[in-house]
Amino acid sequence: MVIDWNREHEKFMRIAYARTLTAARKAFRSWPEWKFEDALAETIAKCWDSFSRLLLRGRDPEPLLAGIIKFSVLWTRYDRKVAHRARTPDVYDYRAGFRRQDLSGQGQATPSERSSRDNGFINWQTDTGDDPGELAAALEEHGLSLEDWLDK
Repeated sequence: MVIDWNREHEKFMRIAYARTLTAARKAFRSWPEWKFEDALAETIAKCWDSFSRLLLRGRDPEPLLAGIIKFSVLWTRYDRKVAHRARTPDVYDYRAGFRRQDLSGQGQATPSERSSRDNGFINWQTDTGDDPGELAAALEEHGLSLEDWLDK
């Protein structure tokens, strides 16, 4: 079976585009303006993607249009992309407030506090070898102030 994509695209624009755009505007009306247009475009792209995949399988997408539109809106709401993301979970995910995600042995992410001692990337030792108390005692012994010592 050969698909006439121009005809199918015209059919999509006639029966699905306006409904998808209306549903997306309603679903994302409370989103910030800088994300709103991208959300509309992503929803329409996902709707066309689902529409065309049904055509490739030899199915008529028109009876399933309400479900396709709802799925497209949910796809966008849950921050998926038509162009896909990496399959591995991001261990510093914005949905977790940029907190480190500790991965279990089975790859399940659980957030941990950034200040937790379990986070090995933070060096908790502040030992530089200089003791501020010793510096203050030495300055006092020689009759110098901190400003005098910093000027030298």
